[in-house]
Amino acid sequence: MPFTAFAATLADLVLPRCCVGCGRAGPTLCASCTPAGLLRYDAAGLPVVAAGEYGAALRTALIAYKERGRRDLAAVLAGLLGRAVADGPAGVLVPVPCPPRVARTRGGDHVLRLARIVARGNACTVATPLRLVRPVQDSAGLSLRARAANLHGAMAATAPPLVGTAAVVVDDIVTTAATLHEAARALTVAGWSVSGGAAVAATARRGSALARPGRAV
Repeated sequence: MPFTAFAATLADLVLPRCCVGCGRAGPTLCASCTPAGLLRYDAAGLPVVAAGEYGAALRTALIAYKERGRRDLAAVLAGLLGRAVADGPAGVLVPVPCPPRVARTRGGDHVLRLARIVARGNACTVATPLRLVRPVQDSAGLSLRARAANLHGAMAATAPPLVGTAAVVVDDIVTTAATLHEAARALTVAGWSVSGGAAVAATARRGSALARPGRAV
């Protein structure tokens, strides 16, 4: 047994499991903290489905998974992403690219990991045609316009096996949808047909193209 798996097993035996959202003993994300429905948005013409709103327990879970090494949350977060994927348009799952430096600090590409788990349980495939072709700033604190400018032209994609192959862009969190739009642009230029986006969580900002929850996609 690999050391990391052994350590996780030992921790389960010694320490009681608790919900990352509320701290109660039980599953890593309890039923009360798990989003019950889905969020559907029209992101300036791109249909997006998210498993829940980026707040409270879901925000805590995603931060713990991404920044604090909580790999044990991958399965439950992938389960939520899988619900969004199943409810949205069909296509090959294409994760947004993670900067190599960030992937190294996080122990791998966190979005790709979730997408692969989803694919195994939903009879779909994952492709990784997207790559970053220039550095981008940290988007925290940037305005909507600045986020779009920061990302525009930052991605490129390899061509699909067949021109027009449908792609669903996958991300963990959608805020302004600037990342999804840049990914869709790069994929379209390369010959993909982008059918929509899917995410674990989404948050609507005032003035954002995502600020229309509940609209049918």
